[in-house]
Amino acid sequence: MTIKVAYFQPIVVAIDDIPPIMFSKIYNLAEALHGHPELATINDAGNPLISVRGGQQIQVYPTNLDLDVSWLIEYLEKVCLGYMELITAQSNTEELKYCKPVITSIWTIRQWQDQYQEMHSHPGGNISGNMYIDVPDFDPEGNPSDGQVLFRLPNSKDVTKFVMTDTWKYSAKSGTLIVFPSTLPHTVYPWKGTGYRTVMAFDAILRPKDELLPSNE
Repeated sequence: MTIKVAYFQPIVVAIDDIPPIMFSKIYNLAEALHGHPELATINDAGNPLISVRGGQQIQVYPTNLDLDVSWLIEYLEKVCLGYMELITAQSNTEELKYCKPVITSIWTIRQWQDQYQEMHSHPGGNISGNMYIDVPDFDPEGNPSDGQVLFRLPNSKDVTKFVMTDTWKYSAKSGTLIVFPSTLPHTVYPWKGTGYRTVMAFDAILRPKDELLPSNE
C-alpha cells in the first residue's frame, strides 16, 4: 500500500539571509540612528501602545527625519512579493497574484539584557517582518529561550486532532530576516549576556494591483 499525502499549512513563517551589501546598508542605518545624540535617548518602555519594554525604538519610515530609505522600501517590497509567491505556490491558489505589497512602516529596536517585547501583533499590516542586525552573546548558564522570538499559532495543541504544537520559536542570527502574517501574535524573551539586540522591523499592506496603475484621466 502506498500512502499519498496532501498537506496544507495555513500559517507560513519564512526565513532568509539578507544579501551582504544590503545588510551592510541596513547595519549602517541602524547604527546611525541608535548612535544619534538625540534619538539615542528615546525609550518607549513606558508606552502602553507598543510592545517594547526597555531599550530604544526609533521610527525609520515614515518619519520627519531627513532620511532617504527608498532603497530599503524597494528591497522590503521585493521580500514581501517573494513571500507571497511562496504562499501562492504552496497553497495552489491565485488570489495573491492580483495584489502588490506596499511598505507602510519601518522601525528599529535596540535592547539590552533583561529587556523584552510583550506579546503583540501588528494590526496595521498584512505582512510583517524582522531583520536581525545585532545578536548579543548570551550567558552560557542562561535559559534556552533567551532572546528567542515566539509566535503563537492560531490553533490549540490537541493530540486527538493531530495538532502537535501551538507555538513556533526562532533563535535570531545576525544577517537573517523572518517574514510572517501581521496578525500572528509574537513575543521576544528577555535574556542574560553581553552586547545588545538590534532589529529593524517592518509592516506592509496588500493593495490590488489595479489601484496602483496610473489613471488615464
